[in-house]
Amino acid sequence: MRFEPLNSEVAPLNSEVAPLNSQVEPLNSEVEPLNSEVAPLNSEVAPLNSEVAPLNSEVAPLNSEVAPLNSEVEFLRLNYESLQMTNDK
Repeated sequence: MRFEPLNSEVAPLNSEVAPLNSQVEPLNSEVEPLNSEVAPLNSEVAPLNSEVAPLNSEVAPLNSEVAPLNSEVEFLRLNYESLQMTNDK
């Protein structure tokens, strides 16, 4: 008897969930074979992650050095294109 108020709340939700289940079930049959393909790849990737992590810490400071150079290169590229157009005239 103490669950009757909950049942009245759950019943309408069940009617909303039932159609969704029918949409999800076919997707599960597509996903399950993919899971078996992915599992071995995960075991290959895990050791690579431990190799990459230290490299990320080396790359981060280099990114801050490269960023200003990129803007310089862009400036020089634009100047070069401008000179090319002037010479083409």
